[in-house]
Amino acid sequence: MVFVLLGAGLVALRRIRPPVFQDVQGAFQDLDMSITKFVPDMPPGFSWREAMDRLKGTGMKVDWSRMESSLAEYEAFRYGGSEMPKGGKEEVAKVSMEIRRRIIGYRNKR
Repeated sequence: MVFVLLGAGLVALRRIRPPVFQDVQGAFQDLDMSITKFVPDMPPGFSWREAMDRLKGTGMKVDWSRMESSLAEYEAFRYGGSEMPKGGKEEVAKVSMEIRRRIIGYRNKR
């Protein structure tokens, strides 16, 4: 029975497709939705810095310096009037994917 449940969990993890985004704005919108599901006690209107601090403490295997760089470029675009960043969406998508895996993992532990 335990092996059946373990197998079902592994199959569920493999079914999660990596998100594909046209631009970094779409990647951050997806990340926003993932964070609110993964960290339900985040205050409404949380800042990206608050979210990053919370996620760093989860032990995710992410290049946080690249994520910080992507965030800085995105914030410069969103709030400072810079051009939309061409790159950076890969690391943001990686964090979203990791959050999705963990959400499914938590559901399977219940």
